Amino acid sequence: MGAHVDGERLTKALYERVRKALEYLETHPETKAVLSGGKGKGEAISEAEAMRRYLIRKGISPERLLLEEKSVNTKENLEFSLSVIGDKHKKIGVVTNHYHVFRGVMIGKKAGCTRIYGIGSRYVSWRLIWYIPREILAVCKDRLKGNL
Repeated sequence: MGAHVDGERLTKALYERVRKALEYLETHPETKAVLSGGKGKGEAISEAEAMRRYLIRKGISPERLLLEEKSVNTKENLEFSLSVIGDKHKKIGVVTNHYHVFRGVMIGKKAGCTRIYGIGSRYVSWRLIWYIPREILAVCKDRLKGNL
């Protein structure tokens, strides 16, 4: 799942997510990854493209990397990525920061994924003071909107 890009540079949250994806891809060489995230304000490239560049620099074959570059939120990340995958019954791992795993997996289940699993990356920062309450509110909002 995407997170903000600073120009072309991975932000800390996105770096931790893509670092965890790299670790997974290295230990599961048969796995392909859908890199999900569009280009927002202040971003020179899409979040998906930033992740692709990082993974290729680290030795992951471009053939294993599928891009989804239209999404702007978690719900769209999952919906648009599922369109790329084409099968809601495949084993799907959602790589995101540990505080975001619950919502990502629940949105995927609501979208019809039958074998979806969270793969949490670490995130150590004073910003957790902001991100955790924000995530709690996002869970409430998504619940009210029927996304969970």
